Amino acid sequence: MDDLKLFTREEVAELFNVHVATITMLKDAGVLSAIKIGKGYMFPKESIINFENNYLNLDVSNMKKAIASRAIVESRDNI
Repeated sequence: MDDLKLFTREEVAELFNVHVATITMLKDAGVLSAIKIGKGYMFPKESIINFENNYLNLDVSNMKKAIASRAIVESRDNI
């Protein structure tokens, strides 16, 4: 439990040097997992690490590409 760290959408956007809307899109596409707390979402550190590992060299630049990339990652997991 000592490792539990949650990041806001803004903090994650800053980590990846993208607009906050991109983080929302990644969450909505199911690529980046979040926890709804109150009115907003928080992103666990583990979710960010998994995203970095699973989506390396994949294109998640828009909703359509993010969903296609998620399918690739899910198919890898099922092998």
